[in-house]
Amino acid sequence: MESPPSASSTPLLPPQYCYRYTPSTSLSTCPSSYFALACKFQELARKYPEFQNAWADLRRGQRRETASQRQHGKVSPSKQGGKHDTRTCDDQSEVQSCDILDGNDTCNTEKEASDTATPTSHSQPFSAQITHTFNASLARSLLHHNFRLEMPSLPAGRLCPPIPNRANYVCWLKELLIQSKKDLHRFSDVADRELWQYQGMDIGTGVSAIYPLLLTTDLFSRGDAFTISQRKAGNVDAGNSENEGKCKTLSRQWKFLATDIDPLAIQSARINVQANNLEDQICVVQVNDSDSIVSSGMNTRKGPLFATMEKAKEQTTFQTCLPKDENDVMPNELAEYPKFDFVMTNPPFYSTLKEATVPRAGDKRSRTDMSANESVFTSYTTRNDLVGGEDMDDCDNGTTESGGGDVGFIMAIMNDSQLFRHHMTWYTSLISKRSSLDAVLQKLQTLDGVWGNRGQIKTVEFRQENLNDSGENDEKRVKNGSPRVRWGIGWTYERAAGRCSSCQVKGGLQSFDVWLRVSDDTNGMSNADDKAKRASNEVVSRLVDYFEKQRDFSLKCSHQMRRYGNDSIAGNDDGSVFPRGKMGRCVTALEERFFNCKPNPSALLDHEHDNNNLPRQGHFIIDAFVEGSGQCNDDGNVHVIVFLEMYAHTKRGTSLINKIRGSLPGEIGRTNRRWRRLLKRQPTT
Repeated sequence: MESPPSASSTPLLPPQYCYRYTPSTSLSTCPSSYFALACKFQELARKYPEFQNAWADLRRGQRRETASQRQHGKVSPSKQGGKHDTRTCDDQSEVQSCDILDGNDTCNTEKEASDTATPTSHSQPFSAQITHTFNASLARSLLHHNFRLEMPSLPAGRLCPPIPNRANYVCWLKELLIQSKKDLHRFSDVADRELWQYQGMDIGTGVSAIYPLLLTTDLFSRGDAFTISQRKAGNVDAGNSENEGKCKTLSRQWKFLATDIDPLAIQSARINVQANNLEDQICVVQVNDSDSIVSSGMNTRKGPLFATMEKAKEQTTFQTCLPKDENDVMPNELAEYPKFDFVMTNPPFYSTLKEATVPRAGDKRSRTDMSANESVFTSYTTRNDLVGGEDMDDCDNGTTESGGGDVGFIMAIMNDSQLFRHHMTWYTSLISKRSSLDAVLQKLQTLDGVWGNRGQIKTVEFRQENLNDSGENDEKRVKNGSPRVRWGIGWTYERAAGRCSSCQVKGGLQSFDVWLRVSDDTNGMSNADDKAKRASNEVVSRLVDYFEKQRDFSLKCSHQMRRYGNDSIAGNDDGSVFPRGKMGRCVTALEERFFNCKPNPSALLDHEHDNNNLPRQGHFIIDAFVEGSGQCNDDGNVHVIVFLEMYAHTKRGTSLINKIRGSLPGEIGRTNRRWRRLLKRQPTT
């Protein structure tokens, strides 16, 4: 077994990485998750002898190859016409690890090659010369330097994890759970229930157990994001004011279940967990591949999630899932399975062994060093043939007809999730390419309990960036990163909150101006504030009248004070901005059948586009905030601005919002053709 990295006596510098999450700008685009990690080879070489030796071997090998190419007349000392790859392993790339470790043929550096090696287009690409020894030593050094993690076991022939990519997934997962506190209806009433189970699951953990290890670091587990009150946790005497004053919150320790079907992966993962003294947080368990195929007492097709839940049930480490209330009832045979906050997986990307082993078409490089279990997932039909040809019944919600690879693996988990919909808050997975993401999203449109509801589906683009040497803030330290993009998908069976952030409509009309003539009061006196208030009252009245007199669909309005979004500056399409984060007068419009509905609106679902997991507010919400600016023009008209916050949970919701808001400026301002004709007939109105 390989030895862990040993650092020199020189003190380690603080970890150098940063993370940022950029929400989507429209309902049709993915949010972006950016992770930047500094990777300075010279600095790592000074601190980690293992990496220093591997790097030196790589440079010697590159020089030998260059000399051999020159000897055969394939390399010219001077540059020739055309674009050449001038990168060498002497370049001090400041992060690249996602490219090097993932086998990408591009490297994030623009530096010129050193004089010791000048490969041309006849030479092998830089990344084609990377060895497993170099990959493993770099991964160990990065993990220890930035996260104080040891990884003594990374056997050859198995996937060596790209650290920035894996850290990016972990950071996004934390972002997803934090958003759940306001985006999922279950968390809106937290008076008598805890937000989290503090339990996560990693399917296919591999030889490194990289995900659960990173989940125990500051990237995920620490900080105040998952703290709960001590009184709520039952650890504070309610009558003891002295104890209450000493400590207000408590951070519970997360626990993770990591599974794999490969005995070598299990052995290696346990070594890495033990090296970090994390046995009390990470439970590594082997699952039987045949158990994920053959049906048993529950008469349903079993996939990777089912096999993992079977093992979770046997572990005393994890809590048993009990119904929360009378409405949260599950079959008796499922009550003994534990409940988790999330499942994550890095699925096999290929559907056949040939696809996983054939050299890349462009530069003929070999595929990333992986075992067949890590790289290939076949379709259910093929797997059935392999294990004896048993006839397996189709699940009620459909089968994985799309075959294998990452799509087939995710759909197998999706089928299992139908049975365990009460046992997991979020089901998540890494995805290799955009076409796979589209296939999974298409399946989620018809998945029972999800039905394409936007608040129950999360997508993300994973992008890696680099850090500069400067100690300035993160925005200035980040420079162009890897062009490679991975995607992530998440879905839940929890009902979304009506004002779920991922359902907010951000494109198109977001605000409009209204100018009103306001007469003086009965005494012939009015100040600016009084006119602004009366103008706002008139706009509110017009909004209610417009919404409730829609012909094609029946709407109902409420009028209350609400807070404008969040404490930020929101922008319009025309480039103007307006302040947010304050209370304002709001007219809320819903479909009448969902207005003041009870917790279970199932009796109201009579439209062809309805589904049984819609938010209580239905397909959409329109919040129209009315604010008088106090300005008057030369004609004496008073200015009022209307801000729109709209949430569409379904395609029907988007369609209705577009129909409604398109006529708002003309109807409320009474400037459209219909109102001009009416006002011309009744000039005194």
